[in-house]
Amino acid sequence: MKLFHKIFLCFVLLFGTAFQAAGFLLVNYAYGNAIEQEKKYAFQEFQQNKYILQSILYLEPGLLEKDAGSLANMAGRFTVPVALFGQDGGCIFSNINVQPDFLGLNGEGDGQIAFRILREGGESDILVYGCIAQGDRKACLVTETDISPVVDAQKSMAAYLQKIYIVILCISFPVIFLLTKVLTGPIKKVGKAARRIAKGNYSEKIGIKGRDEVSELAADFDQMAQQVEEKIDELSDMARQKEDFAANFAHELKTPLTSVIGYADMLCRRDLPKEEVKSAAGYILSEGMRLESLALKLMDLFVLDKQDFFLVRMPVKEMFEDLGQGIEPVCRKYGAGLHMEIEDGMIEVDYDLFKAMVLNLVDNAAKAECRDVWISGTRGKDTYQIRVKDNGKGIPPKELGRITEAFYMADKSRSRKQHGAGLGLALVSKIVKIHRAKMEIESDGKAGTVAIIGFPLPGGGADEENI
Repeated sequence: MKLFHKIFLCFVLLFGTAFQAAGFLLVNYAYGNAIEQEKKYAFQEFQQNKYILQSILYLEPGLLEKDAGSLANMAGRFTVPVALFGQDGGCIFSNINVQPDFLGLNGEGDGQIAFRILREGGESDILVYGCIAQGDRKACLVTETDISPVVDAQKSMAAYLQKIYIVILCISFPVIFLLTKVLTGPIKKVGKAARRIAKGNYSEKIGIKGRDEVSELAADFDQMAQQVEEKIDELSDMARQKEDFAANFAHELKTPLTSVIGYADMLCRRDLPKEEVKSAAGYILSEGMRLESLALKLMDLFVLDKQDFFLVRMPVKEMFEDLGQGIEPVCRKYGAGLHMEIEDGMIEVDYDLFKAMVLNLVDNAAKAECRDVWISGTRGKDTYQIRVKDNGKGIPPKELGRITEAFYMADKSRSRKQHGAGLGLALVSKIVKIHRAKMEIESDGKAGTVAIIGFPLPGGGADEENI
């Protein structure tokens, strides 16, 4: 059963039960009040007729001795039907509608008055009875008051209430239906949105405004849908990057392997002059070096993903003095001049990773057909900033967002000629993250490139001399 039907039935049952209970209590309350009023009236009638009987007994002391036939003319003296019973329970006189033995009046003491409601033959009466005394003789007087109109009024009120109940129930059905629809409408919207999201429409939003629980549920659902959409986009990007990685990796392997296999086959099958053999061997050596570079870079990337590194506080200036011996040959190889200006400072690093990061940045700069490479280190308030700048070809601005992706190369032909595979900056990006640093790469695509890396200072920038 759906929630709509449950709420609708609950409303109908609750409303119907409440109305019936309220009507029942109201009718009984009105009937009880009416009966109480009738009892008071019946008691007054009993007292009045008791006085009448006492007056008759005072004037006719031997009245209780007479038979019922001789007392028949007494009926006109009373205001309501009465019955008179002797001390032995025998009926002396009666013009009421009940059987004398049904009353059970024996044992009633003088001054005691009792009530009884009887219903017979479609009529209802209140019998009031009590004892009276004449000398040493006692008798019981019973008065009968008709309350049939009160009982009929109760029945009529109950029947009228049932008619009202049916009319109100018929009117309330559409009202309850609309109210239930209003209450369950937002929940249906959430369900429909969930089904649309399940079909792939991750941008689905409900947008229900308000402060009630359903509105809060809708807001939470919208937030969840947004998170799902962002996560799906992230997973899609990751899947695309993995596909690009696999495709680029296969392509990078195919080209040198094809060259190696082709030249090796030529050397095996043909007798070549010495110069051609040397040339073919040179191609094989060049492509083999490229494969070696690719394998080493891939191994470094996988190792960085699977290891935790312990960072040690080290002086930047001393590190670059050691690194200078490795940086200068790289610049010299590509005909670029090296310029370094490093300020004193302490940062937390893994020296081997830091060295790999700097060498890769310098290698990328030198390969950009630049004339000069500048390396500077500047200590700020909270960070130590390292800048690697060149005046080479630069990187197109639209490609700056992808240059840290594995196998991505802004200039593919130049990179392959220089045994590149587009892994250098991907490796640098991972090393930067390991050091909790931040990297920015700036270039206008014409006048060189600047790589800026900000390392957090130990202790939030405290003076290293005091550490």
